[in-house]
Amino acid sequence: MVKYSMKLDEPFGIIIYENNAIGRIGTKVKVESVTRNYPDGSFDIIVRGEERFVLKTVQENIIGYFEAEVDRYNDLISGNYSELEIEAIEVFNEVIEKAGVTLEDNFYINLDETRFKSFKLAEKSGLTLEQQQSLITLQNEGERLFFLIEHLKNMSVELDKRASMKLIMERDGYLN
Repeated sequence: MVKYSMKLDEPFGIIIYENNAIGRIGTKVKVESVTRNYPDGSFDIIVRGEERFVLKTVQENIIGYFEAEVDRYNDLISGNYSELEIEAIEVFNEVIEKAGVTLEDNFYINLDETRFKSFKLAEKSGLTLEQQQSLITLQNEGERLFFLIEHLKNMSVELDKRASMKLIMERDGYLN
């Protein structure tokens, strides 16, 4: 399906499939580049999300992948969330630093350019599959930013605990 979409330069949908069930909300994406090809014919790709959708109907086609009729799944409320954006980016950067992760400049360039900062931040925020699904179903950028801020604050506390434990372990279990 992905090769077919790439050949036709057409988008395809990504949606959660867990416990033999298809999710309700997904994202229409388009392949931007192939980053690696493998001898077995598989490959790694970079996709760009275009819009979210909600499933109306789903059926498996004769080739074996799913086709669906969908409706757009847009935000219901828009607004200016610059203060939440700033807070989310600050907490995000704090967590990235504590975790010892280095992101390419391209990530931050794309973050600056994107309309919905929450989706870009979510890419590198360590969300579980369930959290990713929760985030994508929120129809307000402010709610998504708040969701990420809370998640990142919790992650920051957890990273602090791990750093403290590492220090104790390095000192043979004793606080000096």
